[in-house]
Amino acid sequence: MGKKNGFTLVELIVVVSIIGVLMAFVLPSIGGVMERSRRTNAQNCIKQIANAYLMYREDKGDFYNGGGQLVGSIREFSEILAREGLLNDPNCYVFSSDAGARASNKPTKDTLVQADGQSPTYCFSGETFSVNIVINLSDSCPPNTTPIIYTRGLNSDGSWDEGQGVFGRKGGFIAFLDGQVKWFDNNVFGKLMRADMTDVTSLITEAIPSDARVLSAGYVSNYSKGESPGGSGSSGGSGSSYYYDYYDYY
Repeated sequence: MGKKNGFTLVELIVVVSIIGVLMAFVLPSIGGVMERSRRTNAQNCIKQIANAYLMYREDKGDFYNGGGQLVGSIREFSEILAREGLLNDPNCYVFSSDAGARASNKPTKDTLVQADGQSPTYCFSGETFSVNIVINLSDSCPPNTTPIIYTRGLNSDGSWDEGQGVFGRKGGFIAFLDGQVKWFDNNVFGKLMRADMTDVTSLITEAIPSDARVLSAGYVSNYSKGESPGGSGSSGGSGSSYYYDYYDYY
């Protein structure tokens, strides 16, 4: 009787079945690792912005441009921090993990301000960022409940937008005036505090003081819903509501 070569059909079926079972366990784990990596990248970026924001605010006050006006865009804001030597990394404003923003606004340089003093205008190729930034905050704002930065896609009703959110409906990060950066799952219903400290709220617009200005993250090009991402208010820009650079709440 000759020596048997190869595998029988039954053996092959058993091997394929085992591989299938192993893949069923491994793939979700890989997906979870990738998602945690995306969140870690975003959290680190927001923490860097928040630290630079707080250091500048402590030393200089609020964020004014060369003309003595409050800055009206994230570009202007980022340039101030870069020229002060506080934060010169454009990838903090357009996360490497934010495919929606990077599709149109992937930074073209590794630093915001070059050795020759070149403006960040030449670094950002678009108008979509990963974060909204809140400025014009008074010293009386409660540090542990006043938002200063939050990821793109937080709707005015407290939900995270599937199309606009950096993480879709899964949630997003909010940084506060005391430097905390917190993850909020799915929505922020009842998890924020009104700016006047009278009650909890689900609305980012109520958690932000009435005289604040929000520098808008902009929008991802496939955005199709009727409301402006990140809240409502007056705009310093022109055109449709999708192109607002900032929102004033007064």
